[in-house]
Amino acid sequence: MENLLYIILSSFFLFSCSSSTMDKSTLHVSPSQEPFKLEVEADFFKDIKYGEYERNTFDFFGPVSNAPTPLIIFIHGGGFTGGDKSLQYNEIGFNNLANSILSHKVALANINYRFLEVGDKQGVLKPLIDSKRELQFISYHSKELNIDKRKILLVGSSAGAGTSLWIGLSDDMAHKEASDPVLKESTRVQGVVGLSMQATYDVMEWHQTVFKEYEAQGMNYEAILNLVGEETVLSFYGVTSSDELESEAVKQIRSKVDFLNLLTPDDPEVYVSNSDVPYTYPTDNASVLHHPLHAKALMDKAIIENIPFKAYIPQMGIDHTNGENIAEFMLRKLKK
Repeated sequence: MENLLYIILSSFFLFSCSSSTMDKSTLHVSPSQEPFKLEVEADFFKDIKYGEYERNTFDFFGPVSNAPTPLIIFIHGGGFTGGDKSLQYNEIGFNNLANSILSHKVALANINYRFLEVGDKQGVLKPLIDSKRELQFISYHSKELNIDKRKILLVGSSAGAGTSLWIGLSDDMAHKEASDPVLKESTRVQGVVGLSMQATYDVMEWHQTVFKEYEAQGMNYEAILNLVGEETVLSFYGVTSSDELESEAVKQIRSKVDFLNLLTPDDPEVYVSNSDVPYTYPTDNASVLHHPLHAKALMDKAIIENIPFKAYIPQMGIDHTNGENIAEFMLRKLKK
């Protein structure tokens, strides 16, 4: 899934194109050996801590620039149970993508977050909140990182796409009364790109909100539960038994992560594409999680709400992009 994202993005970026402007005294970091060859003048900073937990780290690629630069935050996939930012550096597509981004004087952050754990009552909110904090951390340290915090875009695949959508479509989550100054920062971004995404993290309603057209073929809640996996659904909502799925606590989590109902006219523009699963009745975990109907469901809701939205879903013959590819979308949102 990740490699598809790199191929799509790097194939569209154009290469163009003195010392670092980062003030290292505040963040207490120093440039590290680059994980792959950088073709442009830039600094690489490894494992910057943005929180108290072991996986609360991000890598930062900063192009040398006399002015604050836009930023793309990349959030890896892995079903919230695996994956790591370091794995991306083994992918030629990611390396080309990073060099392309940097050549346009756009910085890149590549982040880690905590995983789901059985019995953890936070469920999926745990990794989502981690990623939110990382965005706020970068905004708080925007001067040291030479970032224009008004020009940040989120990009992800699979779980990373869902995280990006949750942050981008939620109301501003700045906590102005927080004692931690990082949490006072805005979470609003300029745009979101999601590939192999889900339309909503209210999994218990997928048979109605995403797969309604397969109802006559037996698509119902039990079918979704079997395809996704009961243990996965339980850990997703932070419970240990199916009886708890109808609890008020779970209903509150489902409401907080329902992208379809988070869409409002003040949201940033979104670009989605699900292109790696056929448009057929889902028969396994991968096909139900990354089905093209997920992208269509979110697109349909955006159209109803008259919200700017881009979607490319080739299996369904849908090209709702007006000819704009993902790279053009990102540069338009960050360079305007």
